[in-house]
Amino acid sequence: MNINSLIKDYFNLHFNNKFLFNKYRPRRYRHLSMNKIYVSKAEIKHTNTKAILTVYAYNREKISLLNKIKNLKESFYLKLNMWIYVNSHFSGIYDYNRKSKKLNWYIKYIRALLHKELILLRKYKLRLNLNKYKFEEKLLYKLNNLIIKYYNKKVVFNVVNMRSIILNSDLFTKILTLKLKNKKANILRMMDIILNKAVLPKVNRIIEKSLLVKSIDFNLLENKFKNLNISSILKGNNLSELLNKLYFNVRAYALNINLKKDYIKIYEIIFNSINYKNMGGVRLEVKGRLTRRYRADRALFKVRWKGGLKNIDSSYKGLSSVNMRGYVKPNVEYSIFTSKRRIGAFAVKGWISGK
Repeated sequence: MNINSLIKDYFNLHFNNKFLFNKYRPRRYRHLSMNKIYVSKAEIKHTNTKAILTVYAYNREKISLLNKIKNLKESFYLKLNMWIYVNSHFSGIYDYNRKSKKLNWYIKYIRALLHKELILLRKYKLRLNLNKYKFEEKLLYKLNNLIIKYYNKKVVFNVVNMRSIILNSDLFTKILTLKLKNKKANILRMMDIILNKAVLPKVNRIIEKSLLVKSIDFNLLENKFKNLNISSILKGNNLSELLNKLYFNVRAYALNINLKKDYIKIYEIIFNSINYKNMGGVRLEVKGRLTRRYRADRALFKVRWKGGLKNIDSSYKGLSSVNMRGYVKPNVEYSIFTSKRRIGAFAVKGWISGK
């Protein structure tokens, strides 16, 4: 819990407003702002010499700054071209003319706007660079030094940038929690906005949920030989020839043997062997003191879902699947976040499944 709190506070760091030449913003407004970096809970894997921390991040602040810079550049170049055109075509008019005075004032006004937008553009680029440094070793080593004190060994960070919030349950659950802190927020509308971001693959449900006829796969090593002892397998066989017969494609691509590169075959060998790479469904539950009036009403309970959370292999096809830690389903990711409002507390639960 302490490490997750450290990671969250690190990515939510705000630089001094005097350094960024901005006005001071109260802490409450910065906390409720949606333009920041959202991170999931750390997945920690320990070895004897180091701890590997995998964190999934959604950089909403970067997206917002890039959009602002793009719009500001378009406005800047439009006004710059206007200033060049007016200044070049009407520079010979004398000042004693009333029209020329108005035109000179207009030229100075455009020049002042260009100067103001240029300063604003530099501010946005500075904030964008500072946002990028949070993911680099320039600033990440400070967080590393704090976490080392907990484990007393080397810490390695693996930060995965997500393209959408719907790909990790911690991200969209946390964002929905922040949205619901506003009493004017429409609960069902907020839940539907998040669920609409989920893109489920188009499949034939009847074929997908049909029972798989079990048959013996003679390409598997355990079905090729009666005895799996190495001595009995190598009896009368050469090891290199045996490996060529069993794992020819994998060995050929790994050792770069003189074969024509067949990228479709590589796709079949590597990518198709990964389980739960497609999204199967999303489920959201919200419960607690979420009424708009400031009084002790009953707790509200809202549910929305898209797709399903069942494991297709074990629930429909009749294939076996092993649970992680004895109870955690391998295809489902679960998250819960709690928060409070003026009239009481509430909780948001989120599930995401793969198939």
